[in-house]
Amino acid sequence: MKTIFTLMIIVLASQNIMAHESVIQGVIKHSHYLKELQVKTFGDLRLIKENKLNQSFPFSKIKADDLYGIGMPKGLDKELLITSGDLYESFFDDHSYSAGMVTEDRDIAFLAYVNVKKWTTMKLPEDITTFAQLESALAELAKSAGINSTAPFPFILHAKIDALKWFIVDGMGNGKPDHLSSFLRSRYISGLNDIEIEAVGFYSDKHKGIMSAPDSGIHIHFRTTSKLLFVGHIDNKMILVKGATIQFPSLD
Repeated sequence: MKTIFTLMIIVLASQNIMAHESVIQGVIKHSHYLKELQVKTFGDLRLIKENKLNQSFPFSKIKADDLYGIGMPKGLDKELLITSGDLYESFFDDHSYSAGMVTEDRDIAFLAYVNVKKWTTMKLPEDITTFAQLESALAELAKSAGINSTAPFPFILHAKIDALKWFIVDGMGNGKPDHLSSFLRSRYISGLNDIEIEAVGFYSDKHKGIMSAPDSGIHIHFRTTSKLLFVGHIDNKMILVKGATIQFPSLD
């Protein structure tokens, strides 16, 4: 009986050690993942109201195949989108719109960016059809994918759009003391209907006005993947068609 009891203790102790090692490995893996995932920003959008968002760095310094980001170049007169290492830009020149992939270097004044080698794809719930609904659901969706939603995180939206309001900024700050008015300064605003998009976004409810508009926790830039190429900043209005998917960084 004593021998059986001793064996039971050894077995239980062994199980506890294995379970503990499993937890430790999980923590190590997750910590490594978080370290690798770290969302970075260059520039602070609060500086727009003081017209001081004028420092810059060359895109070539961070270019990589696993780079994703959104931002503006020096001068704040274009919208930038980075997906799979490719840089896209859009701007207005004498009221003529241009968009395309950039092959030469760019000096960047503001950028939220991250390096992600693998993404996990999930179907967006069908009851999420608007910008506001997406923003409200993002933290829980990310959490269900294993993401620490209390820290800034990236996402990619692939969707067909019934309607989308977008804009492109046009130049530096306007000197208005109100943060939101300064953020929304001079813009070209338009809409798109019945198109498909790929959108790269960043979410943080703790960085409103720093990494996104002062009244929103998300900042999203898009490019069309059907019809004529458009690139821009998604305003706070869009209608998603059922069947959209959203991607978060993979934990594998």
